[in-house]
Amino acid sequence: MISKAQVSAVAAGDAWLKTGANLLLFGPPGGGKSHLAAAIGLALVENGWKVLFARTTDLVQKLQVARRDLGLEAAINKLDRFDLLILDDFAYVTKDHAETSVLFELIGARYERRSMLITANQPFGEWNKIFPDPTMTLAAVDRLVHHATIFEMNVESYRRRVALERKRGPGRPPTRATIKNSAD
Repeated sequence: MISKAQVSAVAAGDAWLKTGANLLLFGPPGGGKSHLAAAIGLALVENGWKVLFARTTDLVQKLQVARRDLGLEAAINKLDRFDLLILDDFAYVTKDHAETSVLFELIGARYERRSMLITANQPFGEWNKIFPDPTMTLAAVDRLVHHATIFEMNVESYRRRVALERKRGPGRPPTRATIKNSAD
């Protein structure tokens, strides 16, 4: 589990954003990665940092349009105004070379200069599903982890837990029910 002290330290931002370090949140769907990323982003904004939260697929599509219009470098430079770029659902980018190449260029451009916070369901060993080229996969992972804090959130899905509670209905769960005797 991630401690409150760890989250508080990251939310202050001073120790890692000034150096262009990264924060990587891994875990299964429904574990709270996006929620935690948004909360950290909000805390950083409240502390005066500039933060952009984006679904990775949406940002990649915008960067692809910029590349098509010969403005990729300008689009990436525009993102430099943000101290932190939060890329949510990183592992949902498809294996299309055009998509992954703009993503790789973004990672390379921010490396050791500007911070990124990435949420992903897939561990690094599965990133060959994201980047079609093994060399690009290795290079992207290498740049992201070089100066990074990694949080592994291996918890039960919040959405699944809520759905099970809703299915059970109101009242105490059967394991905590009081047994009534027919004599009572």
